[in-house]
Amino acid sequence: MKALATVSIAVLFLAAGCSSPAFYWYHPGRTIDEAKADYAECRDQARQKAADVISDQHYDRLPPPDGSSAARNLREPDKTARNPREIQDAWRERYAESVVADCMREKGYMMLKPDHIPRGVHTRKLSQGGVAGR
Repeated sequence: MKALATVSIAVLFLAAGCSSPAFYWYHPGRTIDEAKADYAECRDQARQKAADVISDQHYDRLPPPDGSSAARNLREPDKTARNPREIQDAWRERYAESVVADCMREKGYMMLKPDHIPRGVHTRKLSQGGVAGR
């Protein structure tokens, strides 16, 4: 019985690791390597912009953005113990995600769900979503 439970848990973890991202950045005229390079360029720009913009102390007085790890930490019993650095980092990450999305759209990419990716197109999973290309 223990062996069955162990195998079941292992299969669940493997399936979670192999799941596809919620979306892919796709440009019909780009290869997968070009898409990865474009994404890396956008991500680097986003990190720099986010570091410049979200350095003010007023962000640590705001509640964390929805879906962030800082927001999940607030659901713990001691809701007054908020770490201002975590909240600021959560806002910085949220801002960076927005900058990446704008940058990729400016480069001509579309955000597609996995089931809308054309057949024969290569995909790569990234930290936030994924990229797709020839």
